Amino acid sequence: MSNPFIDRSNLIRVPVSGIKLGMFVAELDRPWLETPFLLQGFVVRHMSEIRKLQEYCDYVYVEKQGRTWGDKKDPFRANFGLPKRHADGSGESGMQKRAKSSITKKSPLEVMMTSSPHPVSESVEAEHPVARQAYESANKTVGQLLEQARMGNAVDTEAAKEVVTDCVDSILRNPHALLWMAKIKHVDHYTMEHCLNVCILAVAFGRHLRLPKEDLVKLGVGGMLHDIGKMRVPPEILNKPDKLTDEEFEIIKTHTEEGRKLLMKSEGSLSSAIDVAINHHERVDGKGYPRGLFAYELSSYSRIIAIVDAFDAMTSDRCYDQARSTLDALKEIYRHRGTHFDEDYSLEFIQLMGPYPPGTIVELINGYVAIVLSSMEKKRHLPLVKLVLDQDKQPIGEEFIDLQDVQRGTLTREWLIRKVLKDGENGVLLENCPVRMAVSAFNVSDSTAQPGESE
Repeated sequence: MSNPFIDRSNLIRVPVSGIKLGMFVAELDRPWLETPFLLQGFVVRHMSEIRKLQEYCDYVYVEKQGRTWGDKKDPFRANFGLPKRHADGSGESGMQKRAKSSITKKSPLEVMMTSSPHPVSESVEAEHPVARQAYESANKTVGQLLEQARMGNAVDTEAAKEVVTDCVDSILRNPHALLWMAKIKHVDHYTMEHCLNVCILAVAFGRHLRLPKEDLVKLGVGGMLHDIGKMRVPPEILNKPDKLTDEEFEIIKTHTEEGRKLLMKSEGSLSSAIDVAINHHERVDGKGYPRGLFAYELSSYSRIIAIVDAFDAMTSDRCYDQARSTLDALKEIYRHRGTHFDEDYSLEFIQLMGPYPPGTIVELINGYVAIVLSSMEKKRHLPLVKLVLDQDKQPIGEEFIDLQDVQRGTLTREWLIRKVLKDGENGVLLENCPVRMAVSAFNVSDSTAQPGESE
């Protein structure tokens, strides 16, 4: 499968036994979607990536000179835009000293690997009704918080913490249930659902990063309240279906400052939530807003929410734009890693989500339509699915297929996923799916971790 960003004249074929760290892998000897590698083109940074390439491929195509996407500077180790200091080291500002000291800090991935993963302690079947209750309670609370903000009143951050804690508890037990619910979206309730979805996705991401519960609550509250300032933007601008004028966009950008002001006057506000509210549109290259901060000036919370916020926005229908597929959204995050988004966090988020998160409606090569239920972290491209329509797009009885059986040789390749469908296409609405029936499949396959195992 050809990559439009790659100059094919600059490629050479290399057997997988000859892959070295630092090589830029541009193409594989098979379609990308038949492998765990989500995006076309990556720099080999870890031996685990070499082993994975050797597992799936006989040979790959690498760039013989230069790198198309692999030569991005590490924003954690560059003094973007800072004045030059003297040769003797004098003239360093406090900001430069902080940036210099950050060079010795471990990367997020290194920190993550020093902690133990969170085990799955509950089956999805048992977790779904509890997660549903947490979701509905949080959804109601978000509506109340946004109304408080619209009126210019202090925001009840204690209520936010309470419902976020319930969401964190559910995601710690098993993340798939709430991730499924975060896929249910309505364009008329975009802002409210976006705030809740960013909360859920951020907590699930934090769980993947092995953050402790205390940090997951802070991250979730930050996600829930990150766009609270949008309630101070005139609705005719916020909900405008056409392209914004420059003046209108400047007004939209004020929601970061407005959010900070609302949370500053709200009793009990977490400093991390205030930080996220004002900084979630900053970029690691210093070209974001409202203050043009650089990577070393941004907290981990802000970097994480920036990625999750963009992902949920891109995969949602909005008044001015149609939803993109999960894969297209992840491609955008990958493409803008190291400029818009933190590079390490971007790559980890891509690994967490995979191309087919729980709740994704897919069409298989043979024409069947199914809903993704779960997948193993290293097998995101081969999930467990529930069939809902046959080849003629007619409803069928309850049947579950583990796509890992294609790799095992007990299913033919026609059962692989051909494309992702939009919610409602062919009459399949995720909101109307019998979740109680669907989740029973989690106990009949090793596609997902069982209680006591780590996901």
